[in-house]
Amino acid sequence: MKNPILWYLKGMAMGAADVVPGVSGGTIAFLMGIYERLLEAIGSFSIPTLRLLFKGKFKEFAQQTDLVFLICLFAGIATSIISFAKLFKYLLANYEILTMSFFFGLIIATVWVVGRRIKEWNISAIIWFLIGAALAIGISFSGQVEGSSNPFYLFLCGFIAICSMILPGVSGSFVLLLLGNYALIIGAISDLPSAIIAFDVDGIIAGLWIIVPFALGAITGILTFAKVLSWLFDNYENSLLAILTGFVLGSLSIIYPWKKVLRSEIIHGKEKVLETMRYIPEIDTHFFMALGLMLIGAILVASIEYFGNKELR
Repeated sequence: MKNPILWYLKGMAMGAADVVPGVSGGTIAFLMGIYERLLEAIGSFSIPTLRLLFKGKFKEFAQQTDLVFLICLFAGIATSIISFAKLFKYLLANYEILTMSFFFGLIIATVWVVGRRIKEWNISAIIWFLIGAALAIGISFSGQVEGSSNPFYLFLCGFIAICSMILPGVSGSFVLLLLGNYALIIGAISDLPSAIIAFDVDGIIAGLWIIVPFALGAITGILTFAKVLSWLFDNYENSLLAILTGFVLGSLSIIYPWKKVLRSEIIHGKEKVLETMRYIPEIDTHFFMALGLMLIGAILVASIEYFGNKELR
């Protein structure tokens, strides 16, 4: 065990990224050099390892599942999601262009970081790169579906979102946005602590009604998809990195800061955006502030990779 505090801080960085549409916690894990370790640790949960737990062999169970690492990491993720949910809601509502500019710079640097790990740029890698970019651009221009608080739909949202979150370059929050349940789930997560502190029984029940099925879907998804992803990295690493690099590049169109809403409608009290237009901004003080935040985002990615990889897996 090297540094549980560092693992916790890395988890906080992943959690903060997962809250924002267009930014992936999997990308942050990849940058910090813990991605493959995370997949291996999650994939180690199986019937044989669970038998160790039921037999009371806690030390062996913890060693085989890298349990301390996972606990520290997921504690950081949970802390960050709970604490930053309201902050990001506020920033996106009041300073959308500046906030998205920061993450735009972060993603630009991520393209370089992920792309330089591709071992060979052959025809196959180029094709997969283009497919990834086209897929992300296509998603960015697609409309979101109407959300639902149905427990089965929430379970499905949790399953799909967590599979997206652990993929470098794929934003689980953006997937939730497309599924129409981003505001519902982020709102429940941000409001539940206040309801618990105030002992608001109705608020607690309402929050848990949303969070519990979503969490069950996420747990199911991460335990199943992590094994698949580990297998893909073991057998098709070059192609997988190529398609992910393309997807990260294409996702820049998702979080491009300067967009105008052309058409929208109100459904169940929520605005559903039907059509947007990207535009070139005016060169003014606000524009240079946005560029500065892009630069800070890029520097942050480079710093995360540099200091994160100080700790070898």
